[in-house]
Amino acid sequence: MKLITIMAGVSLMLLSSCTTSLVNQRKPYNDNKLKLGKSYIFTTQDGKKYNIDVSKIDSLTLYGRDNTDNLVQIKKSEINTIKKHNVAGTLGIIAGGIAAVVIIPSYISNKPIGK
Repeated sequence: MKLITIMAGVSLMLLSSCTTSLVNQRKPYNDNKLKLGKSYIFTTQDGKKYNIDVSKIDSLTLYGRDNTDNLVQIKKSEINTIKKHNVAGTLGIIAGGIAAVVIIPSYISNKPIGK
């Protein structure tokens, strides 16, 4: 039971924390990196973080709604980083971890899985 609780906690933490960086100091901003209707995490030059569903992009500003459904506008010149959630990658990490927990002990004890 303890193992199940630990694995559930780690899985929940991984699901909420894995992101892919789309824009940072090495990857410059480009409108083609964003898709309308998708959710992204924006960090501005002053360090503020916004979790926004992008609804419109014009030449100077990004428009979207945050978690509380408030309209948010961010100037492109103020964007420091843009990240998106990577659920598929997270699920792969979790599946690999669970497989390792199940399979490795059976190889060590040289017994079939489940016995």
